[in-house]
Amino acid sequence: MKPDIGGWRPRPPRWMREIGWRTIVAAILVGGIVHICATFAAPVFGSGNAFLKLRDTLPLNSMVVLPPAAPGRQALPFMPPDALYAMCRYELTGGAISVTAAVADTGWVLSLHTPQGDNFYVMPRQLLRRNEVSFLVVPSGLTEHGRAPKVANPTDTQVASPTVEGLIVLRAPLKGIAWQAEAEAALRRSSCTQVKR
Repeated sequence: MKPDIGGWRPRPPRWMREIGWRTIVAAILVGGIVHICATFAAPVFGSGNAFLKLRDTLPLNSMVVLPPAAPGRQALPFMPPDALYAMCRYELTGGAISVTAAVADTGWVLSLHTPQGDNFYVMPRQLLRRNEVSFLVVPSGLTEHGRAPKVANPTDTQVASPTVEGLIVLRAPLKGIAWQAEAEAALRRSSCTQVKR
């Protein structure tokens, strides 16, 4: 680094002058694109699929109230201890699934998920909505015979599932230990059963 006539001006390192600024900018852009692609691909190719873990522990087409989360006692990693959960692993190959759930208080949320973790239906507790909700989970699209799937009663509310199997999660925030028994009783009133054809 030598001062020039107009004053001292720093010169870039020799390797930077030899490579060129366009190459450096291109390398940064390519690195950013690779990073973004790797981030989006990680859930698809990762070995820690939550649905596979729940498939081993949850019975099929049955709502299960999970015990409160505690260190070493969690159905899934990072479950918050300030909420109680009921989950149902469903499969639609045998027909539609009838869901009845208590969405008892503010903060309660009922959600449906694909095995990949995509959320395709959410029902939060809202004012002026009844506490008990019921609907049918049906396969979306047509059956292999080219007809729409039949359900027991066409007037029932239907939620189309984009996959044949999935997960229904009912989350109840825990306001305190005094309310735990009441929240667990409301979760136990929820059900998930297959509709007989």
